Amino acid sequence: MHTQEIKGNLARLLATENLIVEHRKTPTASFDVDRRVLTLPMWDNASGVVYDMLVGHEVGHALFTPNEDWRDVADCPKDFVNVIEDARIEKLMKRKFPGLRKSFSGGYKELNDKDFFAIAGEDISKFSLIDRINLHFKIGATAMIPFSIEEQVFVARTDVAETFEEVLQIAVDVHNFSNKVETPMTHEEMLEEAAQRENESTDDEQPEQQQQQEGESDQSAEDMPAPQSSNAPTQQQDWDDEEEETDDVDNMSEGGDTSKTQRAFDQASEDLSSRHGRNPIYVEIPEAVDLDNHIVDWTVLHNWIDSQAVDVENYEFVDNQYYEFRKQSQKEVNYLVKEFECRKSADAYARASQSKTGVLDTTKLHTYRYNEDLFKKVTVLPDGKNHGLLFLLDWSGSMANEILATVKQVLNLTAFCKKVQIPFEVYAFTNEWYAAKRAMSENPGVDFSYERTGVEKNTVHIDPNHFHMMNFVSSRSNAREYERQCKNLFREACCYRYHVRYSATFGVGLSGTPLNEAIVMLNYIIPEFKKQNDLQKVNVCVLSDGEGQCVAYGHEIYLDHKDEYKVAARRIDWYQILRDRKTGRVYNAFEYDNVTNIFIQQVRDRHPGVNVIGFRVLAGSQLQNFVSRYATFDGYSKVQKQWKKEKSAVIPTPKAFTALYAISNNSLNENTEFKVESGAKKGEISRAFKKMLGSKSTNKKLLSSFIEYVA
Repeated sequence: MHTQEIKGNLARLLATENLIVEHRKTPTASFDVDRRVLTLPMWDNASGVVYDMLVGHEVGHALFTPNEDWRDVADCPKDFVNVIEDARIEKLMKRKFPGLRKSFSGGYKELNDKDFFAIAGEDISKFSLIDRINLHFKIGATAMIPFSIEEQVFVARTDVAETFEEVLQIAVDVHNFSNKVETPMTHEEMLEEAAQRENESTDDEQPEQQQQQEGESDQSAEDMPAPQSSNAPTQQQDWDDEEEETDDVDNMSEGGDTSKTQRAFDQASEDLSSRHGRNPIYVEIPEAVDLDNHIVDWTVLHNWIDSQAVDVENYEFVDNQYYEFRKQSQKEVNYLVKEFECRKSADAYARASQSKTGVLDTTKLHTYRYNEDLFKKVTVLPDGKNHGLLFLLDWSGSMANEILATVKQVLNLTAFCKKVQIPFEVYAFTNEWYAAKRAMSENPGVDFSYERTGVEKNTVHIDPNHFHMMNFVSSRSNAREYERQCKNLFREACCYRYHVRYSATFGVGLSGTPLNEAIVMLNYIIPEFKKQNDLQKVNVCVLSDGEGQCVAYGHEIYLDHKDEYKVAARRIDWYQILRDRKTGRVYNAFEYDNVTNIFIQQVRDRHPGVNVIGFRVLAGSQLQNFVSRYATFDGYSKVQKQWKKEKSAVIPTPKAFTALYAISNNSLNENTEFKVESGAKKGEISRAFKKMLGSKSTNKKLLSSFIEYVA
């Protein structure tokens, strides 16, 4: 997690709301009250404590500064309001989060040591009142900033101000006082108000202030936050009658409409951030999608496949292959069921506990002399969590050679889920269904294959015309419908492996690789899947042989010839940043090798507890690049050794996947069936079974890996 994301999370935590935090190449921070967007500069050159102080300050404005135009209420310069308001919101932030006190004090001290307020070598006693108030509350009261008795009233009022209305009144009064204008409130009234707010009498406050001023008169130059001249005025001087005013801005004297220290601080703060390069574009997950526009339900899909079927005789060979596969795979499925039940029972036993019932166990009464435990016990077995499985099947052209073997594994897994009553859905992601959709529409002559609809600015774009997820197999079907689903899926996969008398169904053929769009869709599929099946846990299995294609987002462009802006679909480019408003997470900038990882991590962040398991079919020459892209690279030699031995590998420490497996594209088609001769002895059967489980093929490893997550 990079620094900007950490500080963004800090801002959201401090704000106690799901703020949107943006880091941009901007000199100053800002907060959009209406959109609840906090924009922070990229303080690359700031230390951790300074960064925390600056974030805490800006969050204070977000929490406590109202979104209103105060200029019609308070007739005074903006700097005066800002200084007084800064003191108020920082006081409220330190009260709300006491841990920030150290950050504020340490941060301002560090910046003052670097002369961010431009006071080194200056006579602070000659600074304007608003500047000295600014220094007093930011550097700290221990700095002993000099104030006259009259000025201390304003300091006291600022210190106890709780509302923005009080801030405005104090700012007006300070401005009028500084410019020798009679204030709306008399001096005695100000003293009385300040005394009342502090729950002190006027008679007690005056000596206290005088005592504080006397301490200031003894303040040496070394005790000041920065060097100052030796001719500083004493507390007896009347600041209201000061005759040393000048129009020279550099003197920073009494009066004027600006706070020189705050201007200097703002200017110096710009050096904390690097403003070179371009601003990032924050791309967001769509707030909602219409699942019906993207998901082709199994009823629609298989009705379409059946309607396009050729003569039944053309499927005779493939159907025989299917029935043989089903017969042989029963051993594998039964093994998985047994393994699942054993693991589930072991887990239940581990979670079991015993407790006394309060009922006497009459069989133990005779042991009363030496046994204190005469009560019956009951074993308490906590309920396990309901699991569901989602399969994302790569239906791209590059899968042609492996699609049949992959489909066989998926069918075995669905058969297993069917037997142990685990809800499941199998989705194949595709760019091809639009052709079938067009053919089934009322106006099939309209070609919308290149039409982009529903593009939203700075939002991941999933076009309903170009991206679909074909729901090949579903647990929502009965036995007859399930068999129909499996057979049709097997038929579609076989036409790429065998020379058959039919072609892939129109609109169901292999296409591109919209893997990333499918992962984004999980944000909307998972909640619906959990709701329909009353699930606590969801496991997602992604079966693919390559990288996903480019993802689009809504990019705003200016049409010069029309003098207007247009939002069009554009490929997500490098240095664009994914942001999830629901979780508040902001992710690393997109790069060529991290797009899928970022989308997977976003899904897991939004849906805690969801396991995303990856199965990548690849050649040995692709292994190293695959590991470096999706996992930390430590221990690659171990992965390579396992690959050479078993033609598969468990990839340690995945970057985003819960678990990750690499599978040889040649091994999937190896025959690993459990076969023994008729009349084989028990030992021979046992050895054959062990040989099957220990085969170099990944057939069993792929299947068995699920047991760990669903048992």
